[in-house]
Amino acid sequence: MSNKRLLTKKDVFVAWRSWEWFADQIQNMERQMSPSLARMMWHVKDKLYPNNPDMQKDLMYRNVSEYFSTEPVWGGCIVGVMLAMEEEKAKNPDAMPDELLSSIKVALMGPAAGIFDSLFQGTAVPIITAICIGLSQETGSLIGPILYVLLFWGIIGTASWLLFYNGYKIGIEGVEKILSSDIKDRFINAANIVGLVVIGAMTASSCKINCGLTFVSGDLSIDINGILNSIQPKLLVLVGTYITYYLIVKKQTKVTKIMLYMLLVAVIGYFTTLLA
Repeated sequence: MSNKRLLTKKDVFVAWRSWEWFADQIQNMERQMSPSLARMMWHVKDKLYPNNPDMQKDLMYRNVSEYFSTEPVWGGCIVGVMLAMEEEKAKNPDAMPDELLSSIKVALMGPAAGIFDSLFQGTAVPIITAICIGLSQETGSLIGPILYVLLFWGIIGTASWLLFYNGYKIGIEGVEKILSSDIKDRFINAANIVGLVVIGAMTASSCKINCGLTFVSGDLSIDINGILNSIQPKLLVLVGTYITYYLIVKKQTKVTKIMLYMLLVAVIGYFTTLLA
């Protein structure tokens, strides 16, 4: 296996700068941060696949076509790992299958978002805000807001770059160890399992489908939604997830069309009280 690096530290810095400035700027509802990820890869495509437009197209499509969402600042360590994996794939295309790239991406993005959202947005930002507000409340000076901007952007810039670059370095070493051993297939299976658990947990926690039907006979009132949830919590969400999976995977239905179907079902369910 070749240890030659295709990317210099400057290339990695340019990739990080693209990610940091555009991670939250060019999202879409269908794939979240994938356009930002593809934009970052655009800056290194000539270094990874020089004079090879077909492989460059594959690189861009691979990163823009799959759903990706994580915490954009400290979660940059995950993006650094992905950059390292793409570099290793450019050196060893047969040893680094697309499935491995996709599995690791899905497995890492959810936990990273949960951890770093809590650490940065739920802990660091409130602490900085409280300190700076305290400085301004007593004297009414501009020291508070100025210090907030300096601390906020200083923490964002420093932490994001260090995590991104170290994620890149660790990613190279980790990928090389995986590919040089016989654990690649087991790693793919493990990453797939973790990814499915993360996606399943996100679906269960964020989706709500409630049946609005109630059976009434005299003084007896039976809530159909309660019965369904007693059989299996969020049973209707599970059914809706399977239907969506079937439409996407089996029928190759476009996501925008599925969203229109969902809107139609929601409107009909609301006016007929089938859904609540």
